[in-house]
Amino acid sequence: MLSCIRWTEYEALQMRNTKLIKVIEKFSKIELKRLREFVHSPFFRASKTEIDLFDFIYKYAPDFNHKKFTSEHAAAYLFPDNAYDTKALIKIQSRLFKLVEWFIYQQYISDYSPSMEMSLMQFYDNNDLSSLVESAYKKFQKKQQAFPHRNLAYYYNQLVVEMGYGDFVARQLELKKGDAHHQKILEILDVFYLREKLIQICQTLNRKRSINVSYNIAMMDEILAFLPDSEYLNIPVIKIWYTALLLLKSPDKSEYYHQLKQLLTEYHELIDQTDQQVLYIYLANTAKTVFNEEAYYKAVWDMFSQQLNTGSIYVQGYLLPTVFKNIVTVALRLNYLDWTEKFLENHKDKIPPSYEGREDVYSYSLAQLYFKQKKNNEVLDILNQTVFNDMYTKMDIRRMYLKVYYEMEYAGMFEDMVNSFRTFLSENQSVIPDLHIQAHRDFVNVIYNIYRTLRRDEKRISAITEQIIEIRILPEKTWLLEKLEALK
Repeated sequence: MLSCIRWTEYEALQMRNTKLIKVIEKFSKIELKRLREFVHSPFFRASKTEIDLFDFIYKYAPDFNHKKFTSEHAAAYLFPDNAYDTKALIKIQSRLFKLVEWFIYQQYISDYSPSMEMSLMQFYDNNDLSSLVESAYKKFQKKQQAFPHRNLAYYYNQLVVEMGYGDFVARQLELKKGDAHHQKILEILDVFYLREKLIQICQTLNRKRSINVSYNIAMMDEILAFLPDSEYLNIPVIKIWYTALLLLKSPDKSEYYHQLKQLLTEYHELIDQTDQQVLYIYLANTAKTVFNEEAYYKAVWDMFSQQLNTGSIYVQGYLLPTVFKNIVTVALRLNYLDWTEKFLENHKDKIPPSYEGREDVYSYSLAQLYFKQKKNNEVLDILNQTVFNDMYTKMDIRRMYLKVYYEMEYAGMFEDMVNSFRTFLSENQSVIPDLHIQAHRDFVNVIYNIYRTLRRDEKRISAITEQIIEIRILPEKTWLLEKLEALK
């Protein structure tokens, strides 16, 4: 029998589900204290009811699970002498939410934002204080020199301020100086555009490797023709993203892989964490076409190890689901079983809570570990008890089933899964890129051929071995060769 939901529980749920509380519960303890100081500050002129509502909320932060955390209790706290007025409470919540958004904005204006310098320059310019315009401009230039990364914020800030200063110079009728500065603006605009365009083209090419979608990539050929002979390649950030584009466009050319890796090492201080993560993903995604299988896993492991040690692999403290799976796959491929077991124990909570397939990622990774530990019954328990929703994980799971059924000599189940897998690939070939469809078709065909091979049939074993070696991209290639070797 289902338990009845008490009205106070419903009220508390309603209160917790407001956008105001959903935002506030994301704040850390330090941020909450800063928000409290912000709301109470006379500078921002919050009304007494807004301050009182915040104080009520603050009292029950951060989990907001107390039985008295309800709309009714909030209203009683704000208006002790009046009847519960829902509309009045909603209006106060709305005004407080705007104040919280203003607080977020203030927090996200970094020390490197051009907003202050631009505001000062505009004020001084409008009030004929030209010397102070120059002073504010020089302060911004010093800030730019201290900016740690050459990312979007750096180039955007530079473009905005230089354009503002250019307008000031033009109005001063210093024509020679104005022309020189106008040329500077043109060059900064070019760098801003080239960097962003290169990044977007790279993202598009990388997406095409995993999603069967067609894109119209304008200006790619023109940029590729323009950059090699231009001075813009002397700018490290442009050179890095240009090399990344060459690699993604021609992943079979190993020189681009090594050049990009070298550039990342040489200029890592200029690249922020987000861009580093993206560029390392490009390296990992293309490494399979650069190295043979054994060298590939070692190369990718080196990249993962470096990023784990520096912490650059985490996104807001979490690991991307694909990265989590890939780390486990590579570690197990290199037989780092103890390391993998500890990694799974320590990083289960590092998969983003907002990701719907969070349990899928962990369960599949644990199944991989059990398979390497030859705990096939435990593997089947996980696979049979988990509903996997991600398309690529579904392919991984079917591959795992075939390996387990083969190892355990479950002939009927093995053949059923072969047929099921082939049907799955046919039904989803319009969704999954051809590269992945063909790789898994090759896997199914090879494992089925091995399954039908008799022991000591040297001629057939040799033919299948040659077939495996010739297939450039084949999942589980090493495991398949091991199964053939066992038949000799």
